[in-house]
Amino acid sequence: MRKVLFIVMMLCIGQLVFAQEATKEDKDAQKGEKYRRSSLCLLMIDEAKLPKRDTIKKAFLDLPMPDKYNDHNVAVRIFCTDSMSITPEAEKAFEGAVKAGLLGESIAKKENAGEESEEAAPKKKGGFGKMMGQLGKSVVSEATGGLVDTTKKSDYAVKTYSFLQNQQLARQMFDKWFRDGSGNFSMNLVQERGLYDASVLDVAQAKASSRGMGLLADAGEELVQKTFVVVTRFNYLSKDELVAEIDAMSQIVAQQVNGYMAMGAKAATMALKASLGAGYYVKTTSYLFQLNWNDSIANTFYSQLWNNPEAYAQSDLFSVKYIGEETAWANVKAGIFTDKSEPELIRIATVNAMDAVLAKLEKKYEVFKTKTPLLVREGDNGLELTAKIGMKEGLEAGDKFEVLEKVVDEKTQRTKYRRKGVLKVSKEQIWDNRFMADEAMAAEGKKQEVECTRFEGKGNYYNGMLLRQIK
Repeated sequence: MRKVLFIVMMLCIGQLVFAQEATKEDKDAQKGEKYRRSSLCLLMIDEAKLPKRDTIKKAFLDLPMPDKYNDHNVAVRIFCTDSMSITPEAEKAFEGAVKAGLLGESIAKKENAGEESEEAAPKKKGGFGKMMGQLGKSVVSEATGGLVDTTKKSDYAVKTYSFLQNQQLARQMFDKWFRDGSGNFSMNLVQERGLYDASVLDVAQAKASSRGMGLLADAGEELVQKTFVVVTRFNYLSKDELVAEIDAMSQIVAQQVNGYMAMGAKAATMALKASLGAGYYVKTTSYLFQLNWNDSIANTFYSQLWNNPEAYAQSDLFSVKYIGEETAWANVKAGIFTDKSEPELIRIATVNAMDAVLAKLEKKYEVFKTKTPLLVREGDNGLELTAKIGMKEGLEAGDKFEVLEKVVDEKTQRTKYRRKGVLKVSKEQIWDNRFMADEAMAAEGKKQEVECTRFEGKGNYYNGMLLRQIK
């Protein structure tokens, strides 16, 4: 399957890897290290004009939660914005959420300041190269499927935030974290997802000791603070509609740079059209929100609201902040799955488009970056560094990941992560873990031989360390 790629290839020199061999205690790591995942709530915007509406809605509700996230979904999964209007009050409230999100993203970047080398900085382009680079980045990428969206996305972001407020979604997120099925306050979910001992997070005991409060703070920063809401708009496009949309935007970009560049943009669009086959194209535009949590909120929650249902019910402590948005698309060519019905083909494209947009959000926003266990195993040519991530997460050859070692600060009892090195994705082995990838390869008479992605780099690593992508 041919695709138009705009990728800057980097030449890498192979290096010897010095790694510690896995011990018996590392068996859990080899199977899938238990670690603190971000928690995710997925919602969908319903629109009457959406083509294949019922099929896409069903596909969304059937979406499996990606392995990198804890399932934090609530009862309401789909809502309609058709009849919603944007008031000045709604715009002002959304502006506040945007400012809070910008501040949170800035803090996240500062926390990781100095972790990326100068080598990672992108080189500047000018003239036609700059225009084509921007166009290529926004129009198409084999790994993440970028696509320019000509709709006014800001209106949907405002409406989405209004809906989240009206539904008190932030409170629902807190309920899921801190209240059990009977409505009682509980730390059971925090204990489970944070991998704590059964009694270590008892709030009453925690308040009585600095160690206990340190663990509560750790749980808040590592778990509650890493709770996100992704709200997605879907669209269904034919090949001609997809190309027409890309062509319209590419011409706008070209005219802004130079009128003569329009010819180059047209040529790029024609090449893209030739590369696309008949099939089903599902486009996603996703809006990312984060649950607000900081020391002030934590202090109020534990000191005034914990085990106080009336105060909890009346509190306005709960809110989310707006981080940003991204767009992606995915397709399934009908010729690959001749035995699949149209609804099934659309379902496959919907799942892959959702995975693609989550991968793009993670690459773009520091606060949304997740960690993945590093697996050290014996290979044919010695020890190999691998991870159970791949094309679904948008990996490309040469992508960089920092290797983190988890430690506990003896004074604060909070978890810290120390950088132990940097690895690159090997071009020799990138796992295609996209939805139905194995079936698609089988339909073409091929078979996938790997179930992990290999990394290259020098260092002394062991199972249990974590990987986090950097630029």
